[in-house]
Amino acid sequence: MTRLMFHIARPITLWSLHFIAIYALISAACAPRGLMETDVMRAVATLGTLATGLLMLFWLIQAMRSSRRVSGDAEERPLVIAALWSAGISLMAIFANLWPVATLASCSG
Repeated sequence: MTRLMFHIARPITLWSLHFIAIYALISAACAPRGLMETDVMRAVATLGTLATGLLMLFWLIQAMRSSRRVSGDAEERPLVIAALWSAGISLMAIFANLWPVATLASCSG
């Protein structure tokens, strides 16, 4: 059971770390001192999203395989389905995190 709880929590944890990283990059690019250029921020955010998305896709595929292996009346079936949904929703949320970066024309209000 503990292993399945880990499989539910790790996609959400990765998404939250990605969320923090994206907004930290935006803050660094739009700070009054301009710690980085907007183009550099976009490149780093895109590469980070791609890497995180690929890892999340791998976890989603693992969860799909696990859901096929577990019988319909097994005790751990609800946790396996929760892990599947957790990975799927977190994958969509990771790509949604990139939206502010894609629509940011400039850092002026």
